[in-house]
Amino acid sequence: MIILKPTTLEDFEEYYKVRCSPDDIYWNGYESVPDKEEFRRLFLHRLGDSVFEKPEDRRLFLIQIERGVSVGFIQLIKRTDGIDIGYTVVEGFQRRGYASEALTLGIELAKKIDDRIYVQIRDDNIASQGVALKCGFKRTEKYEEHVYPKVGKVKLRKYRFDA
Repeated sequence: MIILKPTTLEDFEEYYKVRCSPDDIYWNGYESVPDKEEFRRLFLHRLGDSVFEKPEDRRLFLIQIERGVSVGFIQLIKRTDGIDIGYTVVEGFQRRGYASEALTLGIELAKKIDDRIYVQIRDDNIASQGVALKCGFKRTEKYEEHVYPKVGKVKLRKYRFDA
């Protein structure tokens, strides 16, 4: 059993630790550990109770298991075409169903805001694709390119939630 804990100011170190995990660094297009102060500035605008009204507004939730151990995060991103859900579970806690359970809870949160829900996943991220498909997302032929400062363009395929 997991919970999605809305992030507060006190959660930055836990969040940053997740963002520094090797898998998160790789799948999110970084070459090394992200700049801590830059992430702190971003984090402050993405707290669990942040304003969520205009495109690109974001809310962060820590994925927690027993005794408040953080094993990843869920991020809701308000876009013009719906709610984009991002998720990460750190190595060592993968393959235990935490990502599927967390994404299911993230879907429930997103449904309260918009019924157009999707995730974006790199084509080489087979594990994340499996999680999305298990949770009711359908693969589309649409891609978005994101430009990351250190590695350049990364193509992400859209998977739409099929309610």
